[in-house]
Amino acid sequence: MQRRVGFVFLILLTVVLGAARFAAAQGRLSDKDLQRLMQNLKDDAQPFRQSFANALKKSTIRKTTQEKDARALADTFAKEANGALETFKHDQKADQQVVALVNTAARIDPLVYSLQLNPQTTSQWERLRTELHQIAQAFGVPEPYFAPNPGSATAPPSSTGTCLNAVGIERSRQLVNECLQVSPSTHPPCNAQNACSLIVDEIKRGCALIGQGAPGFCAEYR
Repeated sequence: MQRRVGFVFLILLTVVLGAARFAAAQGRLSDKDLQRLMQNLKDDAQPFRQSFANALKKSTIRKTTQEKDARALADTFAKEANGALETFKHDQKADQQVVALVNTAARIDPLVYSLQLNPQTTSQWERLRTELHQIAQAFGVPEPYFAPNPGSATAPPSSTGTCLNAVGIERSRQLVNECLQVSPSTHPPCNAQNACSLIVDEIKRGCALIGQGAPGFCAEYR
């Protein structure tokens, strides 16, 4: 009798583990989808590179070594995006390349906001960050610019003007970062040039869809 019970338990355990693996596999991006995302990142990195360079010419760091260094970062990001795609095409692996991309993005990100570049450049960058976020998640690479900022005050749900102008650089960046982490949309409204209320509504929607597995900051939006 004990043997029979043990045998039944082993069968049930096998079924449960198999179902868990299947569910996990379903939650992951397929190689085809991941390659498509990496292709999008590579394609979008080129126009951003040009827009970023043009915007820097009108920024407060124009004609300085800081401008030169910033432009070099965008060039590096575009090259790394291409390198990651080519590596993945051949090996179906690109962990190191994605780590390099995330590290470069972490250096570009504060420049886009602190220099208050034009809306087109900011929107292009946030689109790139959306794509990179999905890729980084697929490879299990943490993104330092998504680290929580406990010192920031809660943003008022402004429904007019840009969120960047309404609450400033740091808070608008935090809202965009939180939005990108939970939004299920392919092109979410996680953009500092949108009204804060639009971004906050998307955060609330994303947090509600995720449910119990939502990031800790979701508690602020309930």
